[in-house]
Order: sequence, then structure tokens, then C-alpha cells
Amino acid sequence: MEKEKEIQENKEEIKRKDDLLNKRDAEIQEKTEQAKSKDSLNNDITSQINVLSQNLNKTNEKLGKCVDPNPCSNVSKDIYQIRLPGVSAFEAPCNGSGWMVIQRRIDGSVDFNRNWTEYRDGFGNLAGEFFLGLEKLHLVTQSRQHELLIHLGKVDGSTAFVKYDNFRIGSENDFYLLESVGNHTGDAGDSLTYYHLNMKFSTIDRDNDVSGDNCARRFGGGWWFNHCGSSFLNGNFYIDGRTNGSPTARIKDVLQALEDFEQVLGIL
Repeated sequence: MEKEKEIQENKEEIKRKDDLLNKRDAEIQEKTEQAKSKDSLNNDITSQINVLSQNLNKTNEKLGKCVDPNPCSNVSKDIYQIRLPGVSAFEAPCNGSGWMVIQRRIDGSVDFNRNWTEYRDGFGNLAGEFFLGLEKLHLVTQSRQHELLIHLGKVDGSTAFVKYDNFRIGSENDFYLLESVGNHTGDAGDSLTYYHLNMKFSTIDRDNDVSGDNCARRFGGGWWFNHCGSSFLNGNFYIDGRTNGSPTARIKDVLQALEDFEQVLGIL
């Protein structure tokens, strides 16, 4: 009886230990599965990170291409989103010849007799007559050296142009001072250098000229007036040559009536 009892106790002890081993095997198996699951999750996360990193690189590459120091180069004539280093994106027309159009007058459909805020922010229709805005011009021309090309069309059908190789204007704190125009070429003559360089911009509600009169109010548009000056491209517009007031510019040293004109900026 004693031996049978001992044998039974041994069997129970063996069973208890087997159960304990089985339990530990199950725990080990569970932990192994958990480790595999974590490895799989880590692999998924790593894969997702790699995909996100690749997408980010592609996005940065695209943005890098968009932030072009000469955004109108090698593009057709159209309106584009302009991205320049240090300048918030904005829309502007490119003329198809590598120039960004900053101002256009073709038919007198847009009134250029505007206040300071409108000249600062820009106005008009980018597909037609418009002014891009002094603040954009300041930021763009401060970023690097730019050329300014002014193309003029007279009511008799003839055309003329003048190109300046270093156009730059100051900030609003400086009243968008015409800081530089550089050297000029072209057959339209030069009146910006002598009459308007280092002049502050004036509008009907901001008289910053050195005249005793408000030149912007007198002539009906904003400009870098001196004692009112010799060139002025933002006044009342000629229609079919009728003399009801017009933008004027010094062409071959004679003030002429204009039928249309366009100002464009390009990287030098």
C-alpha cells in the first residue's frame, strides 16, 4: 500500500510538472508570436516611413523645381504660379519670351487712378490690363538683379522700347522708393534715370512727390513722381487717338501719346 501510494504521488507530481512545462511552453509560444507580430508591425512601420520619405523627397524635388530664380524661362505665354526664394507664391503672366509681365495697358478697360493700398497689392485682370503690385515688385527685385523692359505702342502704330539692367524698388517703409534702374538701352529714350530715380511712389491718397502739387491726383494715377516728372504710364488712357488724357513716356525725348504698353521683368 505504501508503494502504491508513493507511485500515485509520483505520477501526480510528474503530471503537475508536465502541466507546468506545457504552460511555460504555451507562454513561450505566445511570446514568440507576439515578438513576430511586433517584428511584422515594425516592418510595416518601417515600410510606411520609407514610402513617406520617398514621397517627401519627390515633393521637395518638385517644389525645388517650382522655386525657380527665373520662373518664366522656357514656358509658353500664359499665367503661372510664381515661386521665388523668400517670396510667397503669387500668380503672374509670362510672355513666352522669358519675361514676367508686371503691368499691361492695352485698351483702357482698367482704371489706374487707384489708392495706395491698391497699388501696393495690385489690381486689374492678369489676362488683360493690370498692375502686379508694388509689394511683389519689391520682394522680387530685392531677391536678385532684374532687368526691366518697357514696350510702348503709339497711336500712329509705331512702337518703341527701353530696357534697364538693374531695376529695384524699396519697401513700403521707404514708400517703394525707385532705388535703381541701372543702365538703359533701346529706342524709347530714358526718362526714369534723370527724373524719377530715388523718388518715392505717390498715389491719389499718398502725396510723396517733391512738387507743391499732388502729381498723382493731378494726372490721375500712381507713379514715382518728382516735380511731377517726365514719364508717366498710369494716367487716363487714349482710345483710338482721342486726346482725353493718356499715359505718357519719353520717346526720343518727346512726350508722346501711347495706345498700349507693357512692362516686364527678367532675371539678369
